[in-house]
This record gives sequence, structure tokens and C-alpha cells, in this order.
Amino acid sequence: MEITRKEQIRRAARKLFKKNGYQGTSLRDISREAGVNVSSVSYYFGTKEELYRSLFPKKEEELASDKRQQILDAAIRLFALKGYSDVSIRDIAREAEVNSAAISYYFGGKRELYAEILEKGSNLLVDFVEKAADGTRSPTEVLEMYSHFFFRLMEKRPYILRIFSWEMIHPTDVFASIGKERFAMVLMVLRGALTEGMEEGAFRKDLKPTEVCISWAGMVVYYYLMNEIKKRFEVEEDISEESYMNQAYDVLMNGIREKK
Repeated sequence: MEITRKEQIRRAARKLFKKNGYQGTSLRDISREAGVNVSSVSYYFGTKEELYRSLFPKKEEELASDKRQQILDAAIRLFALKGYSDVSIRDIAREAEVNSAAISYYFGGKRELYAEILEKGSNLLVDFVEKAADGTRSPTEVLEMYSHFFFRLMEKRPYILRIFSWEMIHPTDVFASIGKERFAMVLMVLRGALTEGMEEGAFRKDLKPTEVCISWAGMVVYYYLMNEIKKRFEVEEDISEESYMNQAYDVLMNGIREKK
């Protein structure tokens, strides 16, 4: 018996959803697989979400999770590239390929969405503080650990560091309520390590701890701005993270270590 057009679409959609997942499948993909035009898919099933729910009614929770993450990923990219003030709900919806109502449904609004991104990103700062302040590391190890922390941050959350950079230049009240305190904790840990090293005689006693810690923090962050700076100064040499951090750490330690 010849199958109906509606059933053709259902079979094609089921096959593609199972193969590529919800996010990896578009209405255009389904229409192409079914041999019909996109308007036929919309006529029988409405949106992609409605079609998915009709095929997999028990996976609605999974779909919601996927869509929520889809919005988060799109928002992180845009906030990193443009900053908080220059990104609208409409921009995020377009980037995430959802309607604006979905953002309101899952997050409440742009402020709440941005707050969640900052919360998750700054949790990595808390992780660093807890490990660095657990009492098992020497002052020099804590200072070295800071550079490795930023490397992991760049690996796990490549756009978060750019968002933090935007906040350093154009601070928002959202960041002030979430990230400011956590950045202060990082500085406190670095300052504590430096002060301890001075008291033990490992570091020079004439150092100004806060200024040294700010300098070290700047040297580490500078690496992640380096690609743009290399372009401006026409530097062709390839500089790896490991090489840069080793050089920066040597410069720091030679400057603060007590000379025997």
C-alpha cells in the first residue's frame, strides 16, 4: 500500500532525528529526505519541535534540555563578541534558531540569561580558589597554578574569558553581583601566597603584594590577548601557551625571589 505524504515525513523525520539528534536536524533536511517541500512539513506538523514531540513524546524533557543549551551556547558566543549591552533578545533568538518566547520561557529575560552564564563561568574561579587555598601548596606553586588555571579556562570556556574581558572594560551590575566577589577571592589567594613567601624569606621583603599580584594576573591574561597584538605588530613567530607561561613565570620569580 502506498504510504501517505504525512507518513513519508514522519519516517524521514524519525530517521534523521535518531541519526543526527534534534539540533542536528532541520525542517529542510526532513523535507529533502521525505521528497517533499518544507511547507508540507509545516502543514502537517507545524514546527520542528511539534514534529519531534509527536514522534518522541517521552523525550520532551530531553528536548527542553537541548533547546535550553542551544540558547545558552548562542548567547555566550554573542556576549563574548559584542558585550552585554549590544546584544538583544532578538539577536540571541536568531543565533539560536528559536523564537524570542523560548528565551523568556527558559530564562526569564536577557539579564537572567547573562547571570546564568556568568555564574557558570565564575564557578571556575571558585574551583581555583578552593584548590589553591587548601594548604597543600607552597607560595611558588600557588603562583604557578594561576597560569595553568587560565589555560584550563580557555580550554573549557573559550568565550567566558572574552566575556570577563568585556566586563573589565564595560562592567555591568549583573557581573558586580556575581563575578566581582569571586575575582576578589582570586586576588586574595595570590596575595596570601606572596605574603607567605615574603614571611618565609623565599620572596623579597620590600615587595608590595597587591601590586605584584595585579602584575602577575595581567601577565597571564595578556597571553590570551596576544594573537590580536601579534597581528598589529606583525609578529610572525609562533608562541605557544606553554612557552609564554614559562617565560612569564621566570620573569616573575626572578623579580620577586630573595637573592641569596
